[in-house]
Amino acid sequence: MPLPYTGAHGELNFEADFIALLQQSGWEKQVLKNYTVEDLIANWRQILFERNRAVLHGVPLSDDEMQRVLDSLRQYADTPVKANHFLNSAERGLAVRRDRDSKDTAHAGKEVYLNLFRAREIAGGSSRYQIAEQTQFISTNPNYPDRRGDITLLIDGIPVIQIELKASGVDVFEAATQIQKYTKENIFKGFMGLVQVFWAISPEEALYFANPGSQDRFNPAFFFHWGDRNNHIIRDWRELITGPSHILSVPEAHKLIGYYTIADRNADVLKVCRSYQYTAINAIVNRAMKQRWGEHQQRGGFVWCTTGGGKTMTSFKAGQLILDMGFADKVVFVVDRRALDEQSTREYNSFARDGESVCSTTSSVNLFNKLKSRKADDAMIMTSIQKLANVNEEASHIDAATLAEVAGRRICFIVDEAHRSQFGKMHRRVKDTFYNALFFGFTGTPILAKNMKGSEETTESIFGPCLAVYSLATGIRDGNVLGFWPEYNPTFAEKDMRRVIALREAKVNDESELKPGTKSFAAYQYYMTKAPMATVYKPDGTIETKGIEDFFSSADYDSDKHRRAVVQHILDNRLMVAFGGEHGTRFHGMLATSSIPEAYAYWQLFQELAPDLHVTALFDPNIDQNTEGVINKEDWLIAIVGRYNEAFQTQFNRKTDPHYERFKSDLTARLAHKKPYQHIGNDSDKCLDLVIVVDRLLTGFDAPSLSTLFIDRKPMRSYGIIQAFSRTNRLYDSQKRFGQIVIFQVPAHFKRAVDHAMKLYSSGGGSYVQAPSWEEAEKKFREALQKLRAIAKTPEEVDALSKQQKLQFLKAYRALDDAYSDLQVYSQFQDKDLTKDYQIDEKTIEEYSGKFNNVKEELKEDNDNDDPEVNTAINYELRCYHVDQIDEDYILRLMEATRSDESALVMDETAKNQKIIKEINEEISRFRKTNPARAEILETIWKEYQESPANFVNKNFVDVLNNRVQAKARAMISVFAKEWCVDPDALAFFVETYDAAKDPQDKQVNQDALKKVSNAKEYRKTHPNIGLKYWRLLLEGIRKLYIEKLQKLIER
Repeated sequence: MPLPYTGAHGELNFEADFIALLQQSGWEKQVLKNYTVEDLIANWRQILFERNRAVLHGVPLSDDEMQRVLDSLRQYADTPVKANHFLNSAERGLAVRRDRDSKDTAHAGKEVYLNLFRAREIAGGSSRYQIAEQTQFISTNPNYPDRRGDITLLIDGIPVIQIELKASGVDVFEAATQIQKYTKENIFKGFMGLVQVFWAISPEEALYFANPGSQDRFNPAFFFHWGDRNNHIIRDWRELITGPSHILSVPEAHKLIGYYTIADRNADVLKVCRSYQYTAINAIVNRAMKQRWGEHQQRGGFVWCTTGGGKTMTSFKAGQLILDMGFADKVVFVVDRRALDEQSTREYNSFARDGESVCSTTSSVNLFNKLKSRKADDAMIMTSIQKLANVNEEASHIDAATLAEVAGRRICFIVDEAHRSQFGKMHRRVKDTFYNALFFGFTGTPILAKNMKGSEETTESIFGPCLAVYSLATGIRDGNVLGFWPEYNPTFAEKDMRRVIALREAKVNDESELKPGTKSFAAYQYYMTKAPMATVYKPDGTIETKGIEDFFSSADYDSDKHRRAVVQHILDNRLMVAFGGEHGTRFHGMLATSSIPEAYAYWQLFQELAPDLHVTALFDPNIDQNTEGVINKEDWLIAIVGRYNEAFQTQFNRKTDPHYERFKSDLTARLAHKKPYQHIGNDSDKCLDLVIVVDRLLTGFDAPSLSTLFIDRKPMRSYGIIQAFSRTNRLYDSQKRFGQIVIFQVPAHFKRAVDHAMKLYSSGGGSYVQAPSWEEAEKKFREALQKLRAIAKTPEEVDALSKQQKLQFLKAYRALDDAYSDLQVYSQFQDKDLTKDYQIDEKTIEEYSGKFNNVKEELKEDNDNDDPEVNTAINYELRCYHVDQIDEDYILRLMEATRSDESALVMDETAKNQKIIKEINEEISRFRKTNPARAEILETIWKEYQESPANFVNKNFVDVLNNRVQAKARAMISVFAKEWCVDPDALAFFVETYDAAKDPQDKQVNQDALKKVSNAKEYRKTHPNIGLKYWRLLLEGIRKLYIEKLQKLIER
């Protein structure tokens, strides 16, 4: 099986083929090879003239005029965010003053507006698409060497995409590290600072990310794989250029830069859409384009995007493009409550371009006036469902002509949290008023036919078909959100619950009243010994056997004893879930209760038992006005807000803030660490530790620092569970591994509800949606500790390690650090003694940590040769996750170290070599556990080399291994091809591009080509009963061959 991208010329061969395929996909044939940055600027200057020949009256830009262009660039595009705004504002033209003595006499001494770049001039007009290969970056800093960039893609002469390539077998993260290094050396400044998107690509892997701007802002959490419509990761580089999405081809690359990069002003960071956002935006815009206004086809469709998957950016960009392309007159973003109205407006405006804004609405009347307005500033509107509903209620008071004018406008409503039942109920009424509107929905938890109840409507029936899906499991797989860690800590033991129900159903007060042989006695025995804890259901959904927990009512949990047990659990474990720690509050908790009285009772308990903690509560004072037991809630709010004022020196009160809107805004901003509280993370005096809620904040609220949700209520519906859990699973930092959920009521019932919700909304990927069990986490820690001590039994031994051993130590300690961090958050860890149970103490772990930091600094200072392996090791945030590959490479390097050079006829018989030989044997043994197929080949090569070193003269061990792997794979493929009457070369090529992650029903790359050389007729001669099943069975056989035999062999 051919692998042309290995060996000394592997990367160059890869680069040549990559460029050739780009040239076949819309990029110009002439390559700008070995250009300096100055050469690229000269190229841009010529293109500027060509694009603006008429404006310039045929007079090229002078040196001084071009310098003024570059000065503007340096002034207005010195960060990626500013560069993005610079490119977008280029639509209006860049003002440049012509020389006073210019031959363009009409403009001499005057400003002209140059057309630099047009996002919407896709593959048309005067757009140019060029490739620069091996661009020379000449260093002006004596501490930095000259560099070369592999491939730069230029649109209209502007460098917008930079691609760094690596040969087969080289970790793609090394390309990302290289980009980071170049950024540190200021290569991507000035003209090259216009680069918007980086790609790191090897023949086996591809990552892309927005230009971070500075080397300290590189974050692997925002390095993305491109995926297809079904979110299968595209690993084949060819598919990125010529596949269905062909994102690196023309015109898609132009769209990526012009449409799908977004400058976030609030965060001061450039963002690029992930592939599923690209798919969703495309689908919405295409649907709006096809809308036949006036025919009242109001269902646009909905996007199923997991909470935390970037819905805000996706919906904003879709709305922006709909307006840009003239497909609607207005776009209205609808959120599901007033409290999020202002917050959402700020977030949307953070994405707006210069001169563009999303206008907020202060009331229903204000909303109607915005809808009526024809001002460009009122084209994008943010409002809440409540205001929209009130417009509908007020429609009868608006004069018919004005109402008809507004209702007849081309309005797109983009609705967030589209699963919300109140929107479903009001949807028909709103449609009656805005009869010409087009509605789109966004939700992470759609109402599906399988989880709808009664007269409820599905999300599809309200909004139309699902346009794109990005499920919870896919988001976790991609590292865009965290998984969940549900922990069940009931305050009633199972035997106590059984006894309460058994006595109740037996209709006695205690066991002394029971008499054998009676119905009462039989009932008691049944509930004590046989009844299931959770209700058992029949396949049709009806109850087969009612469970103990379903006899338990909310009233059984409504006791001071239960609440005190819950509070005590939270207080005992709060440091383990990392809020209120010794270094300030980094993570926060939320307690969800079943009612407002419950919330207030819990607030009182925290004031009594933990007055120093910053605990508050949030509920709506306007609901349940006539409900018994809630008449005092206004007094409760006064007490809660008063305590909040004392804690944080605020002055909220009912007189100046009658609906407590400012109090709620301050609370949510403080909890989420958003303006003006974005820098309070290490100041515990300004942070909230716990917020008690009923329903508020359980949907639509985004706070990455929220780590733990405590739930003291019966299970919600499936979508409610996912929505509530998803408050905790936003990315924050490396210490936050999962969103932790602690459940106190009906554990068996709740666990089944959680499992059902995960299955329903994870699209079959639930295996990594929830955290590992305690047993799995503890096993991982023990194994990591064992591997670390195999390298250095004590911290003191680290100093004497060789450079290669220190690299191995860094890897081992990182694994231990990960495992230990995970272990500490389990409640079972409290009962463990480090010294007794794991034969290590905290002091020793800290000493290992100190050695880890010392070794990192030592290798960093000693890395004069820019060793990629060292770069990977010392850049902890850029570490590779492919452990098998690291182990294999390390073994090959050790083997290489046993000879003085490739021409050596014998192995060095030194004491040092004897130590290396022993280490190689140990490493191969370890490697066999993770990849036995490759380990077997590696071990064979090692034994042959020890027996006859002369046979390996002038041979590189990497090439020897790759050749053996190719030969073994080819032999397996040949046997299979002969059996199934398939051309072996075509099958080899098919396997080379095979994607096991794809659904078996989805078409593979090169599948049609394989079918043409498959001889079903010949196969039927020996298998006459195969009938029409040949092709299906052939594909099934190939999949089995690949997954069971080839995958581990050929994928490193």
